[in-house]
Amino acid sequence: MGLAVSKQATGKIDDARAAPAGDPTASRWQLAAAFAALLLLAFAYHASYLTARWWISDEGINMLAAQMVRDGRSPYDHAPYLGTPAFAHACAWAAGWIGLHPVAFALRILNLVATAVVAWLASGWVRTTPRIRFATAVLVLLGASPLLDALRAGNLSPIVNALTLIVLLSWRRHPVAAGLALGLGLAIKPYALLLMPVLFAARLERTTRAHLIAPLIAGAVFLAALLAYPSELWRMLAQHQSFGLSARSMSLQRPLYCLLGWGPTTVTILIAVTLVAVIYVRLRPRSDGEVAHLAVLACILGLTRIWLHTLTPALPLICVVLAERTRGLVAAWRGPVGNRKRALMDLTGSVALVVILFNCDTWVCMTFVYSDLPRWADGLFALLPLAALLMLFRMGLICERSKRAAT
Repeated sequence: MGLAVSKQATGKIDDARAAPAGDPTASRWQLAAAFAALLLLAFAYHASYLTARWWISDEGINMLAAQMVRDGRSPYDHAPYLGTPAFAHACAWAAGWIGLHPVAFALRILNLVATAVVAWLASGWVRTTPRIRFATAVLVLLGASPLLDALRAGNLSPIVNALTLIVLLSWRRHPVAAGLALGLGLAIKPYALLLMPVLFAARLERTTRAHLIAPLIAGAVFLAALLAYPSELWRMLAQHQSFGLSARSMSLQRPLYCLLGWGPTTVTILIAVTLVAVIYVRLRPRSDGEVAHLAVLACILGLTRIWLHTLTPALPLICVVLAERTRGLVAAWRGPVGNRKRALMDLTGSVALVVILFNCDTWVCMTFVYSDLPRWADGLFALLPLAALLMLFRMGLICERSKRAAT
């Protein structure tokens, strides 16, 4: 007991509940070999992405923005560019040494590595045996549509989201490294912006200063990256303010505009989601898993452009929910027949929610396919994947609470 208290006092907690992981009996060599195999599979399965001789959609946007910087112009002269000025300038600097195409190829390699990292970390959120963890990681790698969509679009969200998941796993034990990783991800694309206030405000079961150190360091890194190019800051904000129904985004802007005729600005959505998330995370002491799920939900809902690939940070939540439902079905199959039907319905319902969420583009595009539908129908279709996300989040919190009670 004295040892536990001393660790809490120093902020160095090495608790099995501090972060999700695989089977603790598995050796590091086993885990390293499994991840290496997963990485090789990622490169083999997505070889066409790696060897494409043309710029792929979003990749072309980033490279054109970098070329504009090299020409002495603003990257935001290219309207589709939504990244940070720091990233565009970094690509332009690298292109000055090796050229634009080698820079794009290097980013593809990093993106594939990050895809494998995301699949590995998402599967590791569920405590299980090494074989089942590897099988789960393979399923995520090959079948998770947010990852597949990112590579099809040439988007760098796997890199940013891999850093986000690393932060959610390490901010307790390595707050400085986690803060640097989060700051780097924000400097590329500010997807996980709301991770900082949620971690900072978290009311934790085991109090340490880690939840203060990590977001403060991340904020310092991100602020330094923005202030390095102050003239571009307002143009970046203006670029994110634009909103159009022609976009396939399922952000909160869409249903609010279609159902209420009100299209809130980026700043309005950020402030509203931040307030709700901070209040919710402060209601009572929460476990690290609960804080992680809350942070991911806030990061997604705080975006004014929610594409399929931006749902990548929700993959651990989905793995947790489906694993818990599968365990429930296996346990029920050994018991009374009446329990089997309920467990089967729970698993089927969870899978249905995942299918709805993973096909969010289909629902958002429904009014484009059927152009005679009214605008309110567009808003209702956009609400479907958002409702599925919220229900999965609620299930994830229930799973975390039951896990904590069992512990």
